[in-house]
Amino acid sequence: MKVKFFLIVLLLLSGLIASAGWVAAAAQPNASGRLETECQMELRQMIRKNLPGLEDLDVSSNPQMQHWLAGFSAAAEIEGIELGSWSRKNGSLPVQIKVRDAQGRLSRRWFKITVDGRCRVLLAVRDLRRGEPVRASDFVVRPVDCRKLRGESVSDLPADGLFQLSCNLKAGQPLPARRLRPYRLIRRGELVRVRLEQNGIRITTRGVAMNNGTLQEIITVKNPTSRKFYQARVVGDGEVVVVY
Repeated sequence: MKVKFFLIVLLLLSGLIASAGWVAAAAQPNASGRLETECQMELRQMIRKNLPGLEDLDVSSNPQMQHWLAGFSAAAEIEGIELGSWSRKNGSLPVQIKVRDAQGRLSRRWFKITVDGRCRVLLAVRDLRRGEPVRASDFVVRPVDCRKLRGESVSDLPADGLFQLSCNLKAGQPLPARRLRPYRLIRRGELVRVRLEQNGIRITTRGVAMNNGTLQEIITVKNPTSRKFYQARVVGDGEVVVVY
C-alpha cells in the first residue's frame, strides 16, 4: 500500500515538473522567432532611414532567411544588417544579415526580400506639352505605388519657379525628374528689355542678350549703342534687371 502511494506521489510530481518546464518554454520565444522579430524590426528602421519618403511600408519575409536564423541557439544576437540597392521596379532589396553566436563566432549571409510602398510625387493636373512653361500649380501631390513609377519622379517644385518638359505629359501622370528643366525665357541674340534701378531711379532701355537665360539666372547683355557689356538678372519673358 505504501509503495503504491509513493508511486502515485512520484507520478504527480513528475507531471508538475513537466508542466512547469512546458510553461517556462512557452513563456520564452525560441531563438529563431526572437532573431527573426529583431531582424524585421531593424530592417524596417534601416529601410525608412535609407528610403525616405516611402509610405505604407511592406517588408516581406524570406523563408530561406527564417530557416537560417532557426539554426542559431537562443543566445545568438543580431550583429548588424547591410542593405544593397533597392529595385523600385520589382521591389527587390538585397540584405546582408550578421549574427554572432554564443561562442562569439560571426556568421553573415545575403538574402533578397521584397519591399513595397507608396511615394508622394507630383501628378499633372492637365495635359502638358513638350516645351511649354509649367509651374507648381500644374501639378498635385499624390501617393503612388512605387512599382508604377518607371524612374525618379519629382515630389516638390518651388512655387515661383518656371520650368519646361522635354516630353508630353498626360493628366494624372507623374512628373519625371529627367524630363524637367528650367524654362528658357531669353534666347541668345534676342533684343531684351533692360531695367536699371539705382537710388530710387528706374531707367528702361534695350540690350542684346549674349546668352540664353532662365528665370533668376544672370546673363551677359550688350548695349547696342555703347557696345559695353554688363550683367543682368532674368526677371521675366525677355526682361532683365542690371546687377553690375
